[in-house]
Amino acid sequence: MKEFRISRRDGLVALGAGLGAALLGAGPAGRAAAAGAREGVSRASSAPPGAVGYSITILNNSALDGMNAILFQEMPVLPSDAVTLAWMSKMCHPSTTVEYQWNIDYNFVWGQVGALVPGTQFVAGQTLSADLTQNNLVTLSYVGGGFEFGPTNSSGNNGSLIIKEDATVPGAGDQDQGSVGIGMSGAGTFVVPTLTNAGVEFDPKPTYWIAFGSFESSEVMDISELTTPAQVSYPAGMTSAKAVFDGKGWTISYGS
Repeated sequence: MKEFRISRRDGLVALGAGLGAALLGAGPAGRAAAAGAREGVSRASSAPPGAVGYSITILNNSALDGMNAILFQEMPVLPSDAVTLAWMSKMCHPSTTVEYQWNIDYNFVWGQVGALVPGTQFVAGQTLSADLTQNNLVTLSYVGGGFEFGPTNSSGNNGSLIIKEDATVPGAGDQDQGSVGIGMSGAGTFVVPTLTNAGVEFDPKPTYWIAFGSFESSEVMDISELTTPAQVSYPAGMTSAKAVFDGKGWTISYGS
C-alpha cells in the first residue's frame, strides 16, 4: 500500500502544476469517523441530493480482542505535511460485527490543534460542504482569536479541493497554529498544519481500506501500527461489502 506526497507551496501560485511535480515521499494513508445512528453503526447524518451511499459490515471471526475495527482512506497524492485522521473506528470484540455507512460527499474542515502527531485528537471547529466543481475553493482566516472559512466558490482546479490560507492565519512556531483539510460524509479525513499566506490542494481519488487498531475516531493515525490492512474495492454497481477477519487475513464479498 503506497502513498505519494507533494510539497506544499506558499500561496496558490502553481498549485495546479504542483500536482504534476516530482513526487517526494511514500507512506500509507487514511481513515475517518462518522457519528453512529445506533449501536455498532456509523452513518452520515445527512447527504446531498444524488450522493452515492456505501456500507460495509466487518465481522471479527478471530481471537483478536481489545481492538477497533477501522475503515480508512488512502489517496494517491497528498501534500507532504498531510496526516491521515481516523474516519470510522469502533471496538469490535471476537464474534461481533461493526457496520459503517457513508456517502461520497466532500467537506472542508479546520481544527485548533496544529501539532499533528499520531494519537492526536482532531476536533473540527467548522465543517463546510464542498464538491469538485462548483464549491472547490475556500479561504481560511483567523479573526478575533478564531479560525473561520469564507464562502466556497468555483475558482479552484476542476476535480481538486483547494484551501487558501490568508495573511491572518497563524503558522509554524505560533502557539495559535491550527490545522485545516478535507473530509467526507461530515468527518475529517486528511489535514495539514496551518501556514501563513499558503495554499493547500487535495486531489480526492480515495480508496478504502480496513484494519484493526487502537486509534479512535478522528485521531491522527500511524498506519504502521495497524493489524492486517486490506483494500476494499467496490466493483461497478456494488455499494455494500462484508469483510470477515479470521486472525490471519480478510475475506471480502460485495453486493448492491
